[in-house]
Amino acid sequence: MTGFRLKLHEQVINQTPGGNTSIFNKLSGATIAVSIFFAVLSTENQIDFQFGGQIDAIDWIIGCLFCIEYFCRAWTAPLEGKYGEGVEGAIRYMLSPMAIVDLIAIVPSFIGVRTELKILRIIRLLTILKIGRSERFKQSMLHFNYALRSKSQELQISTVYTLLLLLVSSTLMYLAESSIQPDLLGSIPRCLWWSINAVSSVGHGDSVPISAVGKIIASVTSLMGIGAIAIPAGILAAGFSESIAVQKKNLEESA
Repeated sequence: MTGFRLKLHEQVINQTPGGNTSIFNKLSGATIAVSIFFAVLSTENQIDFQFGGQIDAIDWIIGCLFCIEYFCRAWTAPLEGKYGEGVEGAIRYMLSPMAIVDLIAIVPSFIGVRTELKILRIIRLLTILKIGRSERFKQSMLHFNYALRSKSQELQISTVYTLLLLLVSSTLMYLAESSIQPDLLGSIPRCLWWSINAVSSVGHGDSVPISAVGKIIASVTSLMGIGAIAIPAGILAAGFSESIAVQKKNLEESA
């Protein structure tokens, strides 16, 4: 039993040759993906009406698998060292933030979700919290944090540019369209809403300039909005590349 527990512990903490994802964690990730898929699918009323019973059955199976995973992690937690030994170590693990998240994600599979209250059906999506266990997710968050820290000055400059673009374009649109469309563009705050939509390239919403000057302002704003999106995206991409390069260098030095 001790040998099996040690092997299970290696699977749980992803201690595999070559650093590949263990079978245990692959199965856990697949179960999470399936759970989220059916949780999203069940929010479609027609699908829930026709296949609600089957989806609930799948939820129960997934819930049982999550319970097995939870108890496997709790059983092997004392071998990790930081939680202590024996039952005390298992209890300390169960009180850890990630274990509590796991428990919260398990509960929706066993509560009564056959109800017209959408909030209870959407509770199934709490399973998405378990994505935080994914090693790839953790690595991506580390790279993202590195990119934010290392490129903070460049991102601040980009933010100032975007804010100025929003303010200037909304002010110009107010001057051009306020007398023509007082209900839609009769104040700078209303024009600011239009400007946000234009800069983010999602369209102008309900507010569309009708004068020649207004259309010119809208065209220029939309073109400059491309830069407002592209600049921070490029900065973050550079930060990601630097973070990955640093990680590879550290791995080579430690090898």
